Amino acid sequence: SGADQQDAQELLNDMFDMLHEDGNRIQKKPYVEALEDKFVEKTELAKVGEEAWRRFLRRNRSAISDLSMGQVYNRVTCPHCNHSSKNFDPFTMLSLPFPTVAEVIFRCTIVRRATALNCPNTLYSIWKHPSQKYTPKTSTANLSPPSKELITEEYLIPMSRLADIGDLKMKLQNLSGIPSKNLRVCKREDIESNASDTKHNFTRIYTKVSALTDKEGPCIKLLQQPTLDDVSSPTIARIIAFESTLVVRPIEIPNNDTHSMASRAEVIDDASTTADEMSTDDSFSQTVTPVYQNKAEEQVVQEMLKVYGDEKECVVFDTNPTPIAKVISRSLWPKSPEDFTLGLRVDAIDHRNHWFPGSVIEIVVGGDENNPDEEAEEIGDMEPTMKVKVHFDNFSAKWDEIYSIESFNESRVCPLYSHATPRHKATEFVVHHRALDRKTKTHYLFGQSYYIQCHNEWSTARAGAHMLAQASRFLEIPPFRNSENGKKSDAADRKIAEKERNEARKVISRVIEALIISDRKYVESALDCGKEAQENEEHAPFDITVMSNILSKKLSEVLPLLPFDVRVTTASSPLGTNEEDASYPFSLVRTIGNFMNARHALVLNWRERPEKVNNQKPLAKKHFLYSPPFLASHKQSRALLYANQKDPSGNAPVKRHPSSSHGGLSIGVCLTEFCKEQQLDATGCWRCPVCKCEREGKQSMTLWNLPDLLTFHLKRFNASSRWREKISTRVDFPLTGLNMREWCDKDSPLYQESDDEGFIYDLVGVVNHYGGMTGGHYVAMCKATACGPDGDEEVAYSFNGEGVSELEVADEESAAPSSGWRNLGRNAKEKDSSSNASAKAVAESAEPLWLQFDDDLVEPLPPRNIVSETAYVLFYRRRRMHPANIAKYSPIG
Repeated sequence: SGADQQDAQELLNDMFDMLHEDGNRIQKKPYVEALEDKFVEKTELAKVGEEAWRRFLRRNRSAISDLSMGQVYNRVTCPHCNHSSKNFDPFTMLSLPFPTVAEVIFRCTIVRRATALNCPNTLYSIWKHPSQKYTPKTSTANLSPPSKELITEEYLIPMSRLADIGDLKMKLQNLSGIPSKNLRVCKREDIESNASDTKHNFTRIYTKVSALTDKEGPCIKLLQQPTLDDVSSPTIARIIAFESTLVVRPIEIPNNDTHSMASRAEVIDDASTTADEMSTDDSFSQTVTPVYQNKAEEQVVQEMLKVYGDEKECVVFDTNPTPIAKVISRSLWPKSPEDFTLGLRVDAIDHRNHWFPGSVIEIVVGGDENNPDEEAEEIGDMEPTMKVKVHFDNFSAKWDEIYSIESFNESRVCPLYSHATPRHKATEFVVHHRALDRKTKTHYLFGQSYYIQCHNEWSTARAGAHMLAQASRFLEIPPFRNSENGKKSDAADRKIAEKERNEARKVISRVIEALIISDRKYVESALDCGKEAQENEEHAPFDITVMSNILSKKLSEVLPLLPFDVRVTTASSPLGTNEEDASYPFSLVRTIGNFMNARHALVLNWRERPEKVNNQKPLAKKHFLYSPPFLASHKQSRALLYANQKDPSGNAPVKRHPSSSHGGLSIGVCLTEFCKEQQLDATGCWRCPVCKCEREGKQSMTLWNLPDLLTFHLKRFNASSRWREKISTRVDFPLTGLNMREWCDKDSPLYQESDDEGFIYDLVGVVNHYGGMTGGHYVAMCKATACGPDGDEEVAYSFNGEGVSELEVADEESAAPSSGWRNLGRNAKEKDSSSNASAKAVAESAEPLWLQFDDDLVEPLPPRNIVSETAYVLFYRRRRMHPANIAKYSPIG
């Protein structure tokens, strides 16, 4: 029955209820009807409140109801018919909430993926014919988020303190139109660059990003600021969200009665492993390996080949080649050592019988599987044995394995994803901008780092095209900008810079086209080889050397013309201070999922511009072609940011609530929050008696009748469906003279009294909570009132509070022996005589005595230590108690 409650507020509520029921003078409670709506509507409000209290007293008469129970006037208004339902509810304790502005405002920058709409100077010519020039419908300066023609957008989003990143992504989805599953929310940290030449704004700051999971939170804990527990005003935090750089191409499969839609969808989604029984029937040791496992797979691959590498590839869509990769693996499956092919994708089993996908990265001549460095012994005229080295996805090079043709025939090595399960998550890594400091000859990071995603089965050539397309976002500059990287420049300088930038964009377009065309040719050639192998057993083995040489020759001509060099480093060291800093390989025989993983990062090493361009004057205030994308702010977000930064005159920041000199909240703010009108949510809707249905009404509460002993509960514990927190904001409450008139209803009889003495309360006790949500400790404080000559407490005794705020505790050296509180300190030497010292100090002091109760330890406390951020329950007593209660409960001498 509540006896096991551990929360002090719950314990007090149960204690009030039990004391009231045990001391109730009404032994046989009569049936009392509730007030009728017609009576409430026609009768004066003061009489309605009086009648409600009278009916309550017919069943409840005790010391608790006389001293500690009051009335709250509760009004709920229907938003449709405007009917107001009026109720007068009794209370023994008022639970005061903290202000509802206790929220976190996220200043979120969204970085959209590069498309032909927001990077037209680079990608539009790939999508359309090069002769067609893109003409924007609206000037960039006039665009307002959300817009697909923008690269970066800024939103201000207010969030609950206990919301998580998943909730934030849903709000971003509603504002930007980007699905939440395609958003990567990250912390951002602006770090000052260590470059010696920092006269350009874009080299001064490096923005570091770190990803946040959907379940990470609560939002208030993501800020890492010293004022996290202060809920008196909203806190603005800066984060960044990246749109996924992948847009999977939808593949339309013609209807086929032979195979169900479920089977075709399974092939496209690639969600399950294929033919797990292959290891038992030795199907891959047969002379002819089936390229397609069934008609559904063949149909899917043929439809994908119609669009793979077309003009929309890398600009509008990004085809996931996993079904094609599985077919290519079977097409190039070796029957003899001479058929070994670089880049062959396989599934291989390790010594623990676990299957992992990998790629053939080297053809080894001679050596042993367990010891590849050992040279093979030649017996007679026997030629050295050819073997392959396999590098596994997501593993380092030390785990590479050597396999012979016997491993293929014995099904220890099988075609791709015949046993291993493909990863649904794309390969993801961070891209950094880097440059060389000319003075110190060291690298430094600058600009906005960002995330990029690539399909696991893309070749590094196809993934490289994707990387260059996304990097083109930092070569776009709006036509209205009259500066270069934060510095004003004249028209001649801007013209030279834009001419260089145009040349760089054309180079990037050429490289992207060359990579996509080469990748498509590789796929077609590999599949044709498999088809030829099924028709002719003596076909020529697939040779990737010619195609690779052609691509390498093309890239050797254009890659030096890029404004940056693409490098691969470790994620922990993007500056390239270790040995793992190498050029990115634009290769057809290595997949990006096999070459890179989460431990790697990509670096765009920006090159300095040449000293002269076509014998023209060099640009005076610019070193790189890097250009930060234009940041467009959401209109409503700008208004919200302005409201939270400046007052209407535009001078000082707005203080949302009155605060004390200590920086905390006044208890009046909490009382105002308790009485303000609030919208009822849809989960616990109120039923309108006129509409006869549930409505989201507006509720407001005011105080109608105040008791002599008024108890407040500060709602410090906040909880959501996932997170919990304790609010540690300090609430300043007066020790004496709390005037409650402001929060009483103006129609109440109590408010009509002209004398304010009926509203004045003095503090008599405090319950403090130390700890958090999972545990803590309670310490009580109580004001010891004066006693009469017979030892009985004088109920009507009150103290005017003069001198309390100015009270200071002097040092022990200057403390006078008869100066009240200065003698009440308790130390080890005074433990035996503390009782005598306290009694003497109370007799001589002009200040009220406060005692602290900490388990079995009771000791005096100076009044200035009463108010703290640990206060949880407050007990106030009316300065002028009702004469009836004084006569009833005061002792008769």
